[in-house]
Amino acid sequence: MTIKSAQTLVNEAYSKVKTIDTNEAFKLVKENKCNLIDIRDVRELERDGKVENAVHIPRGMLEFWIDPNSQYFK
Repeated sequence: MTIKSAQTLVNEAYSKVKTIDTNEAFKLVKENKCNLIDIRDVRELERDGKVENAVHIPRGMLEFWIDPNSQYFK
């Protein structure tokens, strides 16, 4: 088994995920066409503030909180 570098994993993710800028994101939120999820650590939120209308889900819990079969589902 080959171990992939972090950069390789990031490049593979970027090839599959569409990215948008903040203006487009806020436009989609305003039009009720998407949800914003803020994955920053709670200490970052306390230090830097929250994104208006975003749902906070810590990155380490994202898969658990969005999986209806998880005991941590919210």
